[in-house]
Amino acid sequence: MTMNKSPVNKSKETVLPLSRVRTIMKSSPDVENISQDSLLLVIRATELFIQYISQMAYKVGKSKDSLEYNNLAEVVQTTDNMQFLREIMPRKITVKEFREIMKRKVIEGNEVIKSQGKLDS
Repeated sequence: MTMNKSPVNKSKETVLPLSRVRTIMKSSPDVENISQDSLLLVIRATELFIQYISQMAYKVGKSKDSLEYNNLAEVVQTTDNMQFLREIMPRKITVKEFREIMKRKVIEGNEVIKSQGKLDS
């Protein structure tokens, strides 16, 4: 005979805190009520996603005894189904690289303005 676990017992099996996840879910204007079962389902799905992305990042990493942000960012930037996270988890760049990117954007912006005849030089 199998025993069904109650939501109270299932909550002890989760790693993420129920109250925090509930607060995040309630922050959506579309959400009014959150049942215990739906809360547990979201928590479990989130935990599985974290496990999945961590395992992928571990495989990408050079160090086999640690997991670094760069590994996670690399997985997000190179995996098609992680596209929704690309702005949230960009690759790390140095300040020098950032300045070069910004300089190029300013130059490109000025060229667009010049081509429209709006910038005097």
